[in-house]
This record gives sequence, C-alpha cells and structure tokens, in this order.
Amino acid sequence: MLYPKRTQTRDLFELNGIWNFARELDESNYAEGFTAEKQVAVPGSYNDLFTDNEFRTWEKGTWYARSFQLPRMLRSERIVLRFGSVSYRAEVYLNGQHLGGHETGYTPFEFDITELAKFDDENLLCVRVENTLSNETVPMGNLQNKPEAGQFAGQYPDTPFDFFPYAGIQRPVAIYTTPKTAWLDQVAVETTYEGNTGHVSIGGRCCGQAAKAFISVQGTEASTTVELHDQTFASMLKIESVQLWGVNRPNLYQARIQLIDTDGNVLDDYTQQFGVRTVKVDGNRILLNEKPVYLQGFGRHEDFHIIGKGLNHSVNIRDHELLKWIHANSYRTTHYPYSEELIQLADEQGILLIAEAPAVSINFDYVNEQTLKAHKKVLAELIERDRNNPSVIMWSVANEATTDRPESIPYFKELSELVRSMDSTRPVTMISCKGADDLVMDFFDVVGVNTYPGWYHLPGQVDAAKEHLRASLKQMHEQFRKPILITEFGADTIAGMHSLPVEQWSEEYQTELILGLIEVMREMDFVVGEHIWNFADFRTAQGFARVGGNKKGVFTRERQPKMVAHFLKKFWSKPRYED
Repeated sequence: MLYPKRTQTRDLFELNGIWNFARELDESNYAEGFTAEKQVAVPGSYNDLFTDNEFRTWEKGTWYARSFQLPRMLRSERIVLRFGSVSYRAEVYLNGQHLGGHETGYTPFEFDITELAKFDDENLLCVRVENTLSNETVPMGNLQNKPEAGQFAGQYPDTPFDFFPYAGIQRPVAIYTTPKTAWLDQVAVETTYEGNTGHVSIGGRCCGQAAKAFISVQGTEASTTVELHDQTFASMLKIESVQLWGVNRPNLYQARIQLIDTDGNVLDDYTQQFGVRTVKVDGNRILLNEKPVYLQGFGRHEDFHIIGKGLNHSVNIRDHELLKWIHANSYRTTHYPYSEELIQLADEQGILLIAEAPAVSINFDYVNEQTLKAHKKVLAELIERDRNNPSVIMWSVANEATTDRPESIPYFKELSELVRSMDSTRPVTMISCKGADDLVMDFFDVVGVNTYPGWYHLPGQVDAAKEHLRASLKQMHEQFRKPILITEFGADTIAGMHSLPVEQWSEEYQTELILGLIEVMREMDFVVGEHIWNFADFRTAQGFARVGGNKKGVFTRERQPKMVAHFLKKFWSKPRYED
C-alpha cells in the first residue's frame, strides 16, 4: 500500500474536519445514517473532547458519519478511500454498503470504491469504531489480571499498559485516485553503497495492464526501463557520488516510477522517497553506514491535550525541535506504530527511529492463537508501511511481554522469523523487563532493556540504584552476549517541585538519578544507547500510581523543559562516538 499523493496521474483530497458522532446505544441501522449525539474532529481521539464522563472511557461501538461529493472529472478514474488509522477496530460503510473492516488500530487500510461512489449525488460515509480490548487483541486489555512487573493491572480503564487507550479516527481520511488501466500498488527500496557509489534496489507490484516500468532517480543520471513479469518488476540502479543518509544528514532521493503500455504511453506515475544508508549489528556495536552510532534519546508517546493520539503536525514539529535542542538523535515509537507523517518528518530531519509493533504487555496467562495472529498481522503491516523510510533503523516486535515463561519461546520465534523474512536489512529487537530471566533473546540482534532502579525499586537511593544497574547489566551481557540498548529508565517528577537533599518526585531527584544511571551505562562497552522514559509527560488510565498521568517526562505535557533537560542538553552535545 502506497502513501497517497497527487501526481500527474493521481488526485488526492482529504475528508478530515467535523464529522457526526454517536454511541451505539441500540440496534438501529447506523450504517444508513443516524442522529448525531455530538460532533467530532477527524483526525483525533474522541475521549477528551467532551465534558460528559461516559464518553471518555466509552470503548464499545461508536459511529462516525459525513457526506462528500465527487467531481465529475474523476468519473474515468479508479477511486480509493483510505484511512491512516482507526483505533482499535473499524467497519466502514459507503452509501449503506459494507466495504470491509480493519483492526489493530495503528496501520492504514483502504477500499476501492469505484463501483459504489456516486457522482450525481452526495455520498454518505459511515464508520463504526470499537475500542474493546481483550486477550485476543494487540495490545491486550480488560484482563482483570493481577499486577506483576511490567503489567499495569487494576487501572481504570482496565489496561495492562501505562498509557491511555485513546480511540477514534486518529489519522487522516482521504480519497485518492489512480488510472483504471494500470496502477502501481507496492514499492520496496533497499540500499547499500561501495565507496562513493550507491546501489539501490527498487522493486514493486502493479495492477492492471502495463508492459514496462521506467524508473529514474531524480537529480541523478540513474535510470532504467524494466519489463513487468506477473505484474512485478525489479531493478538495480547506481548513484554516483552518492550522498548518504545519516544523523542530522537527511540526504534524500526521489525514485520516480512510471508504468508504461506497449505504445510507450505513461499509465501511472508515482514518486518514492528514500535515503541511501546501511545499518547492522557488529559485535557490541550498531553500525550506521559502517560507523558505530550510540543512540541517545527517548521513549515517547503520541499524546497531547484534547486531541489524544490524533495527528497534529504542530506538535510533531515542536517535538522534533526539542529533540534537536537537547541533542537527541533517536527515539522508539513506544508502544505502537506512529503516523506515517511523523516517520517521514524523521526522514527529512535525520532522526533515528526504532519502529515498534503495538504489542505492549503481552501476558502469556492469556495468549491464544488469535493473539498471535493479530500480532503477526500488525507487525507485517508495520514493516510493509515503513520499510522504505531510512529513519527506521530497527524493528521492535513487542514491549514488556512476560518473556520469562516457556510459552513465550515459540511465540517470539515465529515473530522474529516473520520480520526477517520480510526485511533482512535492519536489526530486530524485543524490549524486555525480565532482565537475565528473559527466555527469547536468542531470536534478536539487540537486547532492549527497561529498568527502573531508583524508582520502582530502591526508591530514593541513587547510589544503590547505580550499583544495581551496574550488576544487572553485567549479568545480562554475560547471559545474552549481545549489545544492550537501555530502552527505558527514569523517574516521575512534578515540574516545579524541589528538594534539598533530593527526594523522589522532585526535579533534583530526576536529574541526579538519570545522570547517575547514564554514568553507569557509559562504563559498559556493550551498551549501545540510552533512551530515557519519557520524552514528555503523558495521560494514562486512572490508578493509585498515577496523578494526572505519567510524569516521567523530561519535558512537561505542554512541551516545556524540566531541570534535567538542561543538563542533558549539555551532556549530549558531545557524541559518545566521534564521527
């Protein structure tokens, strides 16, 4: 599935804005229209928009509706309806007809509506959204389980994870067109380089009747024409004097792909952005373009006041500006795939990403075959969506599963094999909170570790926390013999709270603990990065451990710095490995 864009053969317009909204309170046929309870913004989460408490935690069926018209100039085109994401489950109806559904919440899906779309009247689009989580969804929810390390149970709503389960049509809805005769359906770009020459493999799939594909890299002399075989093509191009993509060096190229008929006419035209770079694990190092890179940055969340997880370009720009200000070079898309637009922004600004599946807190007390099926589905959709983005340097298949249990071994073996079958160009990780007791790290290239000495254990004891971290890291490396990335550590902090001597929740304590733990991490040659939890404060479900959400942010939810941010800015100004 390609990201929608306007080209000489394609049109595009969005259906974002104000939609009608209602909860499914009876057995009426909502798909043919309904009386609105509210109006709702698209894209955006619905939970924090209204003053009625019952809407905030409503997870059963809700309905979105809007009308739109199509210009007659598109009558001869193929018409596609595309959703960037709907959380968690969607069923889509056009003019009363069921188009299909999608679940797992964070990846795009689309429908060909050419035969159903009206050109002489308004079209009615209705979407049923449901956010009921279970042991068969990814992420899980409504388990009524007892809490254990890494499993946030006993919260309201009942989620075994530490962020709010926002719901709704949270990313853009669009109509795009392609020619009916033939259209490009899929593109995959892989890159290597040798000396000053970039080697770019560009393959793809098309639908309809085309004979050839003409492929060129704009701004270079690289081009080729290839025959289509079973509607697929493969090519290898060379870029002389190649400019590599890297941290703060967002050198990007545009591959233009044109489908051509037997008479030489252009049937479809699409441009795919890419960067030339390599990434691999070598011993205790992650190598980006054959040079060691140390990841310094954060876990973060798509989370902001009122809009929840809704796409907001202004927030994304602000967040990346803060990342550059503090000299961070990376973050993990905790704990789900982020918007395509944000991934593209990272491409354009030279920021490294670890792309993560929405599999947080998988608990093997509850896992069944359907859980694994949902997990594999969304992981495959994530890889298919983000494989051409140079900013994505690693795949993360899950976060804080109960991987100290034997049942986890075949489960994660299947997931790792799926990732490697789809993409052999990037390392793969799994983020664990089980330390040396984790049973699945044989399947992964980098050990991702969430650890909270000085907070969830050894509270208020910075020196003891440092000793604990030092010992546990040595034990894990002896156990796994792989590079270790510290993917979460930190402390909740109330902005403006101060304490001398330092105590938990104060800005002084957060600063002393984070800097002290980083000091220990940098003693270890096998540690390849430090990702602080969290970039900014964020909303969570209600529970005794959270006062107005998680306060582990280095920045407030309003994106203002806490004390530790100023120390990190100075500390991170000099990379651990010189370029």
